[in-house]
Amino acid sequence: MNRRWVEVFVISAVALHSFALGFAMLVRPAWTLALLGWDYEGPLFFPAQSGIFLLILGGAYLTAIWRRPFAWFLVASKAAAVAFLVSEWGLGGGPSMVLVAAFFDGLMGTGVAVAVLLASRAERACPDHVK
Repeated sequence: MNRRWVEVFVISAVALHSFALGFAMLVRPAWTLALLGWDYEGPLFFPAQSGIFLLILGGAYLTAIWRRPFAWFLVASKAAAVAFLVSEWGLGGGPSMVLVAAFFDGLMGTGVAVAVLLASRAERACPDHVK
């Protein structure tokens, strides 16, 4: 199996996740929050703003396909998300779905890290074969 293809696939899947969630939060913030188990009746400006943030983040994630150092930005952002989500849940500020989100963010970050490391290792082992 081509490790570079796996790396591109994993990064693309994480970016697609951010694009989908960002679009949902931008277009239907109240519905998306309810779907995720959040009882929210406040103004929708900040939830919709998080949609814009996720769309921008998805674009940054796609950059990691062509600029590998951005992949470590992706991993760091997922680690920060896990830390935030777990602490938010621990402080009683979120539904149990927050832990599910933390688990999957951790899984995505770990998947990207492993894929990048394996692809980098394959390139170092056989640099003529990769490009």
